Amino acid sequence: MTNILLVSTVDEPERVVRDEIDESDTVKVVVPVVKQGILDWLANDQRAFAAAAEVAERAGDAVPGETVETAAGEADVELAIRDALATFPADQIIVVVRPEEEAGLVEALATDDVPTRAVDGIPVRTLVAHDPR
Repeated sequence: MTNILLVSTVDEPERVVRDEIDESDTVKVVVPVVKQGILDWLANDQRAFAAAAEVAERAGDAVPGETVETAAGEADVELAIRDALATFPADQIIVVVRPEEEAGLVEALATDDVPTRAVDGIPVRTLVAHDPR
């Protein structure tokens, strides 16, 4: 059993993490609030937080393993990871992002410096996935 922190900026991360998460794993799903315009981001748009929370809940229902929590997270992916680690003892972090050419401005800024190896000694794996069309 592994504690996995899944942080995703795509709507259906379960498509790419099915082989990465075992049924015996415990998962926390965090969806950073990146799908918003720059003005909404600057204004801390609550609709975007609600939408991200819904995506996180759907992903939590769809990923293998036991999902213990789902949440919207800060737009900055690294900050969302650090916030989640404050309440979830992850053994591994999986980050799912869209390809650079599909990311909007806020998402591009938020994923620009995603940790690539480890955060506080916890290994990070980054997967790139297209949003479903």
